Amino acid sequence: MNKLVLLFLLMSCLIYGQDIDYNNTYSDFDNGKTYYVFGDNVAFRSEADKNSKALDALKIGSEIEIIEKSEQTLIYNGVESHYYKARYNGQIGYILGGLISLGKKEMGPSKYFYTYGKKDDTYYIIIRHVNEQLDIHEAITDLRTNDFAVEVYDNKGIEGIQNIIFVNYLAEACAVEGGGVYFFQVNSEMKKVFTISQVSDAGVYWFFEELIFPVDENGVKDKIVYKKESGSYQDEATHWVETNTVSRELEWKDGTIVPKLETEF
Repeated sequence: MNKLVLLFLLMSCLIYGQDIDYNNTYSDFDNGKTYYVFGDNVAFRSEADKNSKALDALKIGSEIEIIEKSEQTLIYNGVESHYYKARYNGQIGYILGGLISLGKKEMGPSKYFYTYGKKDDTYYIIIRHVNEQLDIHEAITDLRTNDFAVEVYDNKGIEGIQNIIFVNYLAEACAVEGGGVYFFQVNSEMKKVFTISQVSDAGVYWFFEELIFPVDENGVKDKIVYKKESGSYQDEATHWVETNTVSRELEWKDGTIVPKLETEF
């Protein structure tokens, strides 16, 4: 394994996500900050109550300024969500937190908004893509950690797709999953195409998967290179380390990545 990569994996057990714009399933929206509406035709209410008067109906992507969090809550997508007092277009009203996007990503004419929900004991992320015609398409995937980032790229040299969306799991501690899920945007649809795993436990073992695209360093034209390295530390005193490395060229063909690999750690 590249020494810098290995160092990152080990240090991430202590300083994970330090330089990454990440979200989590237990933080609040910040007072005075601008956010975007995740839902569409969302009721902007006069009070923090689902039965109160609707002052306006907010479209997805509408900008709102958070004023403060209220004590009133409502279960939405399996999560106890607070109402937030907010400012929109000169009006003061209330909107449910579950209908506010955690962030906004843009690539060309495409805009992406995202939030999370919970089913049983598992959190999941919901991503919505809005195109130039204001059509909305949605993708959902489970979260393996409470901390995550949404990254959006162009097609990185892969013909037949528009953009690449990567849900990046940020490991909360050693031996916690730090991989992620790739979606390819085909026209306006986001297709879940690949899951990678990245796990390390300092001084014990590591397991690291990655995809290398044509425009990336060491990329191959028209190919998606899959790389996997695993290893374990047998004896620190004698620097005894055992590793195993796999590399394979994949293709995007007929709406899927081929050949199909079993990548679960």
